[in-house]
Amino acid sequence: MQILQPGVLLQHGSYRIEKVLGQGGFGITYLALDINLGRLVAIKEFFPKDYCDRDATTSRVRLGTQSTAEFVNRLKAKFLKEARNIAKFDHPGIIRIYSAFEENNTAYYVMEYIEGESLSAMVKNGGPLPEKQALDYIEKVGEALIYVHDRRINHLDVKPANIMVRRKDGAAILIDFGLSKQYDSEGHQTSTTPTGISHGFAPMEQYNDGGVKEFSPQTDCYSLAATLYYILSGVTPPQAPRLVEEELTFPATIPAKLIGPISKAMSSGRKNRHETIADFLADLRMATRTYTRNEKTRTDSDATEVKPAAPKPTPKPRKPNNPDWIKKEPPKSKYKNFIAWGAGILIVALPIILWALLGNHSANATSEDDSAIALTDTSRVQESNDDMDNAATNVKDITFDTALGKVVFTGTAFEVGDTYIPDYGEAKIIDGPYKGGIYYGEFKNGNFEGQAKYIVSNGDVFEGEFKDNKYYKGIYISKAGNAYFEGYFKNSQPDESRGQWHDGKPAKSK
Repeated sequence: MQILQPGVLLQHGSYRIEKVLGQGGFGITYLALDINLGRLVAIKEFFPKDYCDRDATTSRVRLGTQSTAEFVNRLKAKFLKEARNIAKFDHPGIIRIYSAFEENNTAYYVMEYIEGESLSAMVKNGGPLPEKQALDYIEKVGEALIYVHDRRINHLDVKPANIMVRRKDGAAILIDFGLSKQYDSEGHQTSTTPTGISHGFAPMEQYNDGGVKEFSPQTDCYSLAATLYYILSGVTPPQAPRLVEEELTFPATIPAKLIGPISKAMSSGRKNRHETIADFLADLRMATRTYTRNEKTRTDSDATEVKPAAPKPTPKPRKPNNPDWIKKEPPKSKYKNFIAWGAGILIVALPIILWALLGNHSANATSEDDSAIALTDTSRVQESNDDMDNAATNVKDITFDTALGKVVFTGTAFEVGDTYIPDYGEAKIIDGPYKGGIYYGEFKNGNFEGQAKYIVSNGDVFEGEFKDNKYYKGIYISKAGNAYFEGYFKNSQPDESRGQWHDGKPAKSK
């Protein structure tokens, strides 16, 4: 028998095996009781079933030939190394590892037990997920992958079965790093690792001999997009080798607006995919923008993709004044403005002139009443405009002034009266103190605010969150690539009390 039997004790009696939760080519996962703390845990046992078996009386794992033993021992060392690396992770979307140890001539690591079900089980039991629910899960798993990639690790086995949804709070948790690889600063793998392929979710490069030998966020990006494909449709995507010759087709349950982002992320060639998970998530958000105005929301299902050049903000943005957004129509000539201004004065003054000429003092009361009515009506119109649930529309090359200077904007914007207020897209700064900078991301009430990427005119890059036209939280990378700051910013300057400088480049900038 290959599995540990219920009741078997591990780590000097600290853990008691309860049952098997799952088994793969290189390991067995058990439900166990942490006897000291009185809690359930999951224990992963290193057990490459093609290379070993187990003594049923002692639970000890037996290896085959000497050459097999050497190979398996290298894999076991990698298993323990990766367990210790993952144990350092501190992210709500990644499973927590408590300890790792060797016993029974093999290795184990102890991790949190997630009571719930996988995305795979959810779809098999209940059918395809609603769009919003599916996108929420993908967003959370994407954030976890960004965290992993920042540490130069590829997961390499992202699929619905490896994403658990915790029952108590609905959180999506990325599990099973058994195929993951660590890479050095040059992008090369640092250890031998078993290769595995989850058909339908693994891209073409994982079918190569030796798997993915260089750091590749695009590989996990493919798998995440394939996962979205599956949970929206209940259909496993075609295997990657088929997609080299055939075009990816989409079941009717996948919204048309998501076909573009998914198709790009699942391109056969890595160079044709999104470079990072963050880029893929931004593409999804762009396709499914939810616009909020005066506490009302609407989804612009007709929004089309706006292609940025290469977005980003400025090192020391000034505190914003409420910007004057450019008019949709060219401004009227000064003569027309003068005529309109004069006509306004005449309209206001006319009752007074008539009163003076006719000497009808009783008209005074009527005039005052009419003015009150007119004022009330104007107030109502203004109130109606303020409450209007404006649709976002696509605009291109609109020029206006902002707190960072004059910009040319392409993206989605709200129509308010005869003006546009930008909502999401690319703003190239063409004049002012930050001339040459490029911002791509979110706006709030016309200000640079939200998730964005900004390229400074000198080539430096910021990626993260803007608040009130300033860097707030994220990564600032020098053009030279020899240092970057990660953390919080104060007045757009690195706040070293809540972040730190690092040598080299962060993983996702490679």
